[in-house]
Amino acid sequence: MKPLELYRDGEKVVCAFTLYIDPRTGEPEEMRRLMLDGLGRIAGCYGTDKGPVEVEVRVNIADKFSLGAVNVRIIDETPVIRKWYSPRINVSRAYYGTRRKGLLKLERFIMRKPDVYINLAGKDVQDQRQRGVICSVIQHEFGHVLGFKDKYRMRNFKKKNEDVDDGDIMYRVGDAQKFMEYHIRRLRSCADKGRVPFRNV
Repeated sequence: MKPLELYRDGEKVVCAFTLYIDPRTGEPEEMRRLMLDGLGRIAGCYGTDKGPVEVEVRVNIADKFSLGAVNVRIIDETPVIRKWYSPRINVSRAYYGTRRKGLLKLERFIMRKPDVYINLAGKDVQDQRQRGVICSVIQHEFGHVLGFKDKYRMRNFKKKNEDVDDGDIMYRVGDAQKFMEYHIRRLRSCADKGRVPFRNV
C-alpha cells in the first residue's frame, strides 16, 4: 500500500491514491463523498503541445491512520491569512512528504499528524456552490500531493509569473480551477517512469 502511485494504463495516466480520512469531522460517509468529489475533478482529458492526455483517478480507502496512505483531516475553522512565520493550521494545506514513505512520513505517522488538512471554513457542504469551492480546494491540495507547486508568492499571493493563467489550479480562483499543460506533461513523464515526483514542480 502506497500513498500515491503514478503509472500508465494503456494511453491513460493513472493517479492512484490511498486515502485515510480522519473520522472525527462531520459524518464520515459525507466527508468521504466530499473527498471523492474533489479528487474526481482531477480526472479528464487535457490538451498539451504533444497531444491530448487522459488522466484517471483511482482511490483506495484505508481504514486506519497509515504510513501507506495520504492521511487527511477535515477541519472547520474560520480562516485567517497564514504568515510565513506562523505554522498554525488555519487554511487548507498539504505537507511535503505526503507522496511517499520516508523519514518525513514516519515522523508524521509517529506523531499522528495528518498529511493534508482541508478547512471547510464554515461552508455548507450541502450547498452546491459552496461544495464546489470546497472540492476545488481539495483538488488544489492534492495537486500538491501529485507534486505541483503553487504559482503565487506566499508573501503577497501575487503571481510568480504573469504568464500564469488565472485558471491555473495552483493559483486560487475559486471553484473554476483547472490543471495546466505543464503540470500534465510532468505528470505523464512521471507515469511513464512509474515513479512519484521527487520534489514539487
